Amino acid sequence: MTYLKLNMHSFQVTANNLLSSGSVNPPAHGRIASGISALVISGFIAFLFAQHNMVFPYHDDWGYATLSYVGEQTGFTGRNFTLTQLLAFLYGEYVNWSGRFVAFFVQINIFKLGIEYVRLAQVGIILSIVFLAIKLSPQKRVFHPLIIVPIVYFLSLPQYSVAGGLYWFSASVAYVWGISLFLCAAYLIQRRKAFHLISTLLLACAAAFHEQMSFAVVAFVISYTILRQLPKFDAAQAFRDLKLTSPVFLIAIITTFAPGNFSRKNISAYPSNSLTETLTINAKALTHWIFAHPEGRILLAVLAASFVFLFVLLIKSSARKSKPIAITLFMLTLISICYTISLSLFFAATFFAYGALLFLLRTKFKFDAIVLSTYIAAVASLALLSVAPGVAGRSLLTFFFLMMIPVTFIFAQLFCVGPRPVVYAVILAALPFAASNAESIYTGYKANLEVNSVNHAKLIAASHEINHEKSPQSSVTLLKLPKPRYAEKMPYEKPQIEKWMKKYYALPNDFAFLWREQP
Repeated sequence: MTYLKLNMHSFQVTANNLLSSGSVNPPAHGRIASGISALVISGFIAFLFAQHNMVFPYHDDWGYATLSYVGEQTGFTGRNFTLTQLLAFLYGEYVNWSGRFVAFFVQINIFKLGIEYVRLAQVGIILSIVFLAIKLSPQKRVFHPLIIVPIVYFLSLPQYSVAGGLYWFSASVAYVWGISLFLCAAYLIQRRKAFHLISTLLLACAAAFHEQMSFAVVAFVISYTILRQLPKFDAAQAFRDLKLTSPVFLIAIITTFAPGNFSRKNISAYPSNSLTETLTINAKALTHWIFAHPEGRILLAVLAASFVFLFVLLIKSSARKSKPIAITLFMLTLISICYTISLSLFFAATFFAYGALLFLLRTKFKFDAIVLSTYIAAVASLALLSVAPGVAGRSLLTFFFLMMIPVTFIFAQLFCVGPRPVVYAVILAALPFAASNAESIYTGYKANLEVNSVNHAKLIAASHEINHEKSPQSSVTLLKLPKPRYAEKMPYEKPQIEKWMKKYYALPNDFAFLWREQP
């Protein structure tokens, strides 16, 4: 694919220039690196726009856009609802289905503007996360070759979380969009070295997007409150921090303990397992998704590389190598023993070791408390999944995006202290595989583009003829998608969706959709 090849070629040129920097004077070298970094960023932006241009509404998207999901509102056509009707719908959702009222409010209002605005908003969200990953790292400069680290990380996201999550707006708004607010708050906190009113408001808004975000944000606030004071702990200062951030805890409670979360569990087709059974099943599911699923191997390799880099940094942190080497051997032995016992125990031991290394290196390389706090937030998002009724691949999106911060930070830190060629070698090795992964997803959505576009055009035309030309048309022939994996549930798989689509396009309830296979 053109956009991905541009990214690959541009960064390879950048790396070659940097590795042969002895022949280029520093100012010229900096201009070359910045220029090619800008080209890489431009290619990535073009890719995001091209990818999102092929994403259409699916499944719940239609229901939320027309206030037709749980707590359905009537008395309007299409998306011409009032603010009062929207608030009534959100209240019904909160009481009967979910606590994600902020995510729904944002999603519904942007869908009211049109699908083009939803696509544009998500491109902006993804770019902000990628850029903030660099801004939170030791590098800070966006126009630097290290921008390729979060880009490669993004391109490595597994299909099981992207096809049914990131490119399904009802899921991505809830799981991903709040992360942008979270990272904006983290950046402001990093700059001021303390919580303040704006960061608290941003964190509170982020916590309201999803129950996982609530857990993640609360974990971040608590861990940062403690870590920023070490090695000396001031209880009075900690109390002031917690008092200032109390709205975050309040919003997290309101979101997580929404009546709708309990109502949904009671009426949905979830298995009735005990707490012990749920913990065991979900631990195995999380281990499978992160460590064993074949679609996650590229991202796992990037995560593993950052883990290895932590050991490299640990060994480089002391002139006397015996102690860091001993710690390294101890941790690797512990992880190996856990692996022989069970994959779930290996899963827990690996995450513990990752966090422990971030903590040990916190003072050696002046690791900001932000990076460890964000890591703890990422793990906390998984902790909530351990007691969820089920673990879908898209449920890991919050964890994956939050992990972009420590991974980028670690790569940037090793780049700062050396050896730089190792950083370039690893990212260059991962780049073609990440690009291939993204291209596979792109190709899947591209295969559905024509059918989605034709169906949309037919429905727009039918709506116009019925509502403006008073046509007696009573049905329309629509095509089924050739690549069903690259779309969430379709109406011919779940007939209830047809009702939402008819309302979306302002079509009569008795209007018929005739679904045909693509010729």
